[in-house]
Amino acid sequence: METASARIERIENRLAIVDLNSDFCHFLDYGKVEELATIFTEDCIYSHGSRVSRGREQVRALFAARAAAGVRTSRHLQTSLKITLHNPQKATGTSVCLTFAGNQPSPISPATPFLVADFIDEYLHSSDGIWRIHRRHIERIFTADDNRGPVTAATR
Repeated sequence: METASARIERIENRLAIVDLNSDFCHFLDYGKVEELATIFTEDCIYSHGSRVSRGREQVRALFAARAAAGVRTSRHLQTSLKITLHNPQKATGTSVCLTFAGNQPSPISPATPFLVADFIDEYLHSSDGIWRIHRRHIERIFTADDNRGPVTAATR
């Protein structure tokens, strides 16, 4: 039988991972590059299609280049988060992300989904007591006709 303190720890860990996923979408949508980079481990792997970023600095550079490329309005709606806590330091998760995006200021019309993707994640509880994304792979499920692949400065 699970003790009360173990149950509280499990709930706290799950809520921290839920917040981590919410932070990813919020920081990405509002161009908060530095905050976005800090939610990844130093040695993370972030992949989407053939684009692979290794380490926090490459993730930071990816999103800094995206922000520098010009106006981009996006909203990422994440749902169906399934978390598996393997031990107090490691968890995995999957979720679905619906993205609306355009290279112009809001409001954008029509509101057509740009991408529906699965996020396949591994999370680590860092030595500073914070859960971070160690691996995130984005698996494309549905794409808009004009979606040319993972967004980089070159594809904008």
